Amino acid sequence: MFKTKFLLFVPFILMACKSSSNFTGFSYDPPGVTNTVGKTTEPQNRRVIGAGTPKIWISNEFGGARASDFYQIDANTFEILIRPENAPINNSPWFAFKIWSDSSHAVNLRLSYKSGKHRYLPKISGTQGSIIYSHVIQDAEYDTATGSTSFSLHVDQQPKTVSAHFLEGIRYSDLVAKAKRTQKPFVTIDTVGYTHENRPVFEFTANETDAPKAGVLVLLSRQHPPEVSGYRTYQAFWNELISDSELARRFRSHFIIKAYPMVNPDGVANGHWRHNVRGVDLNRDWENFNQPETQAIRDALLSLKEDASKKVLYGIDFHSTNENIFYPINEEIETKPDNLTQRWSVFIKEDNPDLNFRNEEFDTSSPISKNWIYKTFGSDAVTFEVDDELDEFETRELGANAARSLMKLLIEEWQRMETEE
Repeated sequence: MFKTKFLLFVPFILMACKSSSNFTGFSYDPPGVTNTVGKTTEPQNRRVIGAGTPKIWISNEFGGARASDFYQIDANTFEILIRPENAPINNSPWFAFKIWSDSSHAVNLRLSYKSGKHRYLPKISGTQGSIIYSHVIQDAEYDTATGSTSFSLHVDQQPKTVSAHFLEGIRYSDLVAKAKRTQKPFVTIDTVGYTHENRPVFEFTANETDAPKAGVLVLLSRQHPPEVSGYRTYQAFWNELISDSELARRFRSHFIIKAYPMVNPDGVANGHWRHNVRGVDLNRDWENFNQPETQAIRDALLSLKEDASKKVLYGIDFHSTNENIFYPINEEIETKPDNLTQRWSVFIKEDNPDLNFRNEEFDTSSPISKNWIYKTFGSDAVTFEVDDELDEFETRELGANAARSLMKLLIEEWQRMETEE
């Protein structure tokens, strides 16, 4: 075992796919990923587990938790086993559990995974009296042979939360609470469908235009539950779009925003690595639409296709991976507007020089949301990937300045289109 930064050990290489009418998956996809009819998943056993003397306790009895088993290895070492919802599965091993002890002392913890290897830096959060604390464990030891990681932790009678990402603001319950609060008079929140576990699929609409014709911007996020940095970037992006700035007000005079912030609420609530509750990667179900989440959003957006007063101009699907990267539609494929992503990415790179954004173009053969938007509306669309470990401040800055540059670009594009008409 040796210390290093985890991301070096998790190859996540994306290779361009050749155009094919029978898309079978990207290079990082497991076999059968495009079969989205549904598979058997194994629900977590929600419980409190104790081990050792004095007892160390862990719990997965909260929304977003993921911990499958807990046992003692030696006098002061304890292992938490984390299983995915089903396998084979993309290597996005989410974990979240609470831990405490009958007495105050230091212990060694090992996170071990079935059907995966460690990927996300452990985050610790909790309360000490009136003080709320959180920090990232930077010096955990990664075992290349087993794919596990180990670190020391002080435990006492006050529970701490150990998780792949800080949970505050990114849980399904947080979105439900937000949906119940009135944000702005021009923002409406609707339920466009329900998941297998009867959770609402929310649609947030910002509509302040009284123009006879309006452009539409479509936003998607959280198809894959652990991709939190992308979700936080989306949140900042949305907040900038509905802000009271002069630019945002001018943008909303021309554009309607349709946002689906949590496409996979069952997966988020159950602490899934990748899939919905039927074991399906939802971002491979935008061709057959076998799952209720994708069906609901498709049906909500299809009403725009027959509405001559509205035109979908752009779509963004927020995700996370091990780098900051745009996946645009290939430049030679004509979109309306054409190559908007390539033009927008220039501003993203200028505004965020330290984030080392790059572009990698793809064709439109895969059954993902970006390609469905293009095939349905003829518009440009992008998969916006944010580095797994970008912190909350960085995602807030990225989301806000990305929204500002896109609003300027889309306003210019809309004015050009109106002039041509």
